Amino acid sequence: MPAQSVSPLCLGYFGRAGSFSHVAAERRFPKANLGECPTVEEAFERLQAGEFSHILVPIENASSGIITNTADQLMRLAKSDGAAALQIREALAMRVQLMLLAHPHTSKVWKIYSHRAPFDHSRDWLKKHYPQAEQIIVESTSEAAACAAREEGAAAIAGQQIAAQYQLNIINKHVGSEVANQTTFIVVGPPVARLSKPTHTSLVFELPHKAGSLVAVLQVLARRKLNLTKILSRPIPGRFEEYRFMIEFHGAAPAPIVIQALARLKKITTFLAIVGSYPVRRV
Repeated sequence: MPAQSVSPLCLGYFGRAGSFSHVAAERRFPKANLGECPTVEEAFERLQAGEFSHILVPIENASSGIITNTADQLMRLAKSDGAAALQIREALAMRVQLMLLAHPHTSKVWKIYSHRAPFDHSRDWLKKHYPQAEQIIVESTSEAAACAAREEGAAAIAGQQIAAQYQLNIINKHVGSEVANQTTFIVVGPPVARLSKPTHTSLVFELPHKAGSLVAVLQVLARRKLNLTKILSRPIPGRFEEYRFMIEFHGAAPAPIVIQALARLKKITTFLAIVGSYPVRRV
């Protein structure tokens, strides 16, 4: 069945209304028609089905690292002939302030819901202030808020923007604030109109299963002074001890030095795909 046509500004975001992805989407695309997706996997599925023209999902948190759900989906989009039709079109860096929100009838917190990334960021804070509380990982901070709203004695680590939506009290405004927190989101889809000049490139590749193959890739970048900003390996199903890699580096595909690097990488990898060349902006 052919994909249905959509508005150029039909954008899906990870989580429910009030999630940090929702906040980033509203800041970057204030006039867009936005739709929520409870999981990262659903966001990519609906993008590929044509329900959205673009999606906005988290790719990395400063404390917990790369969001593997998103990386896995990007790797599945990668095509061996080079560039896929759906790519990273831009990255958005946003400062994140975490708060502890609780059911209004809660006098003592016994249970805390949140996404894995906020738990990783606030591990020391929670150990100090709520060592007895059970920590329950859910798909998003917006889902965490919905869970806390249903239970006395429950709380959520989420953003202030969602407290009123679920009628939650703010117990603490500075969860894990001793360490600055930032989440990077990516916009995935066909080209976004009026993009600024791309500054970063992401690649997905596979390597010969022999010693030194990954070092050879890194040397290609190092010799051309292309600074590596992300690297992730994921196992290839059915191929034991073999991995597919995703990297990001400073530099955009139009630059001659990047084109030279890609030509060399194509010779030393068994699979190479461009996941996107894109700008990074703050929201």
